[in-house]
Amino acid sequence: MRKENEEDRKSSEGAPARIMRGKVSAGRGEGQFYISNDGYKRQFIEILGFEPFPGTLNIKMEEPFVPPEQKAILIKGFQDANRTFGGCRCYKIKLNGIGASVVRPERSDYPDDLIEVIAPVNLRKALVLEDGDQVEVTLL
Repeated sequence: MRKENEEDRKSSEGAPARIMRGKVSAGRGEGQFYISNDGYKRQFIEILGFEPFPGTLNIKMEEPFVPPEQKAILIKGFQDANRTFGGCRCYKIKLNGIGASVVRPERSDYPDDLIEVIAPVNLRKALVLEDGDQVEVTLL
């Protein structure tokens, strides 16, 4: 168990993981629409390795979330019959120990200290979270 915990503290390249804190925040309610879109969902499954729960968890960080660019995982923009969808950058994290990803849309007006998190589970239910609860975000 100790070895497993030590590995959780390191990124895939062997460097120490960055641990940050924030509080669960109410969102705009738009996450489900985008996360459920087939153009994004297929890429999340293929590139991130999981089908995300249809929605995001918003977290207001104690400090700006400015990850190293080399950790970015690119999700391409696309077009369907009605509109164009922009790309995004994803960053693998653990949220209170559960594997997840931060999603940073190219077209966004979110401040640097607010992040949207996707995961294969409903994080609010799995972690019994409510708005204002403090969480730990580990950048992998």
